[in-house]
Amino acid sequence: MRAREIVTVRATVVGAVVALVTACAGWATAVPLPEQDSFYAEPAGLADLANGTVLASRAIEPESFLQPLSAEAWQVQYKTIDNHGAPRAYIATVLVPHGEWTGDGPRPLLAYQVAEDGVGSKCAPSYALRGGIDGIPSNAYSETGMIRIALQQGWALVVPDYQGPDSDLFGADGYVHGVLDGIRAAKAFEPAAVDPAAPIGMWGYSGGAQATAIAAQAHSTYAPDLRLTGVALGGIVADLEAAMAGFNGGIAGGAAVVGLAGLNRSYPHADVAQYLNESGRGMLAASRADCLLDAALAYPFLDAATMEAWPGSITNNPELSKVVRAASPLFRPGAPAVPVLVYHAVADEFAPIGSARALAGKYCAAGTPVQTVERPIGEHGTEAVLGLSTALTFLADRFAAKPTASTC
Repeated sequence: MRAREIVTVRATVVGAVVALVTACAGWATAVPLPEQDSFYAEPAGLADLANGTVLASRAIEPESFLQPLSAEAWQVQYKTIDNHGAPRAYIATVLVPHGEWTGDGPRPLLAYQVAEDGVGSKCAPSYALRGGIDGIPSNAYSETGMIRIALQQGWALVVPDYQGPDSDLFGADGYVHGVLDGIRAAKAFEPAAVDPAAPIGMWGYSGGAQATAIAAQAHSTYAPDLRLTGVALGGIVADLEAAMAGFNGGIAGGAAVVGLAGLNRSYPHADVAQYLNESGRGMLAASRADCLLDAALAYPFLDAATMEAWPGSITNNPELSKVVRAASPLFRPGAPAVPVLVYHAVADEFAPIGSARALAGKYCAAGTPVQTVERPIGEHGTEAVLGLSTALTFLADRFAAKPTASTC
């Protein structure tokens, strides 16, 4: 990326942060929550429809930090399969930049997965992209700034609510279907005019990278019809158990409450609540519609051991570990069949670098070209900004079919 472009990226991010502070100081949302919005209602008779079928759509005016995004945009409802194997109607936001695509070949399509990281509909990107805030701004709201930057590259975007209408946090099978069927829906959605030959990329940071990796690992078996060309993973939560340990006892330790709520909802057979004491179950109930930051602020410096029904019921439980590993890219089968970028801060406190290295090694062993970029300065939050130029350059090169540099 040229120096001028890097300055533009940094200026955009700084402007977004300033706008967010302004928004939080005195802005009240007029956007109804998804459960209060009739567009999100699921139609009957989904079982016999092909996955990725467009069910409904509506034009929206997308925004980021109170500023409009320069794109035509629609919310698209599509058929897929949730984490429990049931046919469901998910929502994705499809955005096409204003102006003609001036690059070689057809305009690329980028599937961008935000770190949805919550168990309530207010955490969904479709809500955020309409300017929705309910209380504390969600990760999805903050990542609308990343979406703006991706649109500035001239790429079309599909941003799925990949956790589905029940906000199945860590529901890995639902992630696979929600992401890949969201791409199918975007391609089939006629107003977006996505060229059938358009190269397709996938990108996510943190929990968004977790969802992206899980879907990319299943791409060749679940959706080989999609012309995927590259996958960018930043600050990836490759091993969910290691990430939860990174949060534990720290300033954002309360995030564990939302994590456990997500596991309890997405894997009901595991009955996660059985491992919690009365206080822990109370926290779980109180956070059943929270985003990660809500719980992190409600329970700062929370030590998971204080929630345990008996010593080690959460922090050293082989049965619970099996459930957590089911939501971890490092322990799930498969590897992407296209080049992958893994960019990460060495001192990442929430997504340990060792897990990211292990995931890159897994992909390399499977024959996937992997470009690993480790930053010796910064941590989880700063890498989201500092790694932008790396991710954008990698994706642009994949869309242009340039040779892939692998560090395997």
